[in-house]
Amino acid sequence: MKKIFLIFSLTILFNNPYAESQEISGVSIGSGFSIIPSVNFVSSASVQLYPYSTDLFERSLTDELSGGYGYSLTLRKRFFREDLSFGLTAEYLKIVDDELTQTFENDTIRVRARVTEELVITPIEFTGYFNIPDFSEDLRIYLGGGVGAYFGDRKRKVHGIESQTISKKAGFSFLVLSGMELSFDPHLSGVFEVRFRQGEYSVSSKYPVSSINIGGTEFPLEQNLNSRIFVDGLKLSLGLAYNF
Repeated sequence: MKKIFLIFSLTILFNNPYAESQEISGVSIGSGFSIIPSVNFVSSASVQLYPYSTDLFERSLTDELSGGYGYSLTLRKRFFREDLSFGLTAEYLKIVDDELTQTFENDTIRVRARVTEELVITPIEFTGYFNIPDFSEDLRIYLGGGVGAYFGDRKRKVHGIESQTISKKAGFSFLVLSGMELSFDPHLSGVFEVRFRQGEYSVSSKYPVSSINIGGTEFPLEQNLNSRIFVDGLKLSLGLAYNF
């Protein structure tokens, strides 16, 4: 569905006969630059617990995490014509989910313990925007797409014991987006945007101890935590653009 949306957006971009004649209030003046700080909500993320296992069942095991909030800053520049622009976005996102559980067992006892997953993610995304014609001078609706690099960390805490990061590896992904921009005056406008993406990165970590004590019983604690994190939730952004 995301690929179809992206192809549709690019088709409109390069074949619309009305595109060259359109001018957007608040964007078409001055140098064509816009600075857009935004607050963001991401609906979900997931952690693949054993991405390098040879067992198919283990590779399918994931922790599905709740959403989180963050903020971002976008620098956008109009190029070539009034309805086409490109932007670079730097984002900070934090997701904390303490509603997860993990099962520990030995020869005689099996218990479940509360687990907290914490993700800190810093996407860097390059995007193109194309305005859909035939809207009012004060309101523009746009489509777009681009590529992103996703950097991040993962901490897993169980019974007060927190994992320590050994290494991190960034990942890359395509994205598609849609949004609207409402001009308040020639230099200021409000922006609402929705992004669809499948960003990912990898983290290798370990616990500082080899066992955990739960209710007076010692249980072995898995040492190697090689995980792949997917930032695959819907991203909603609300920002304020200064156009100059």
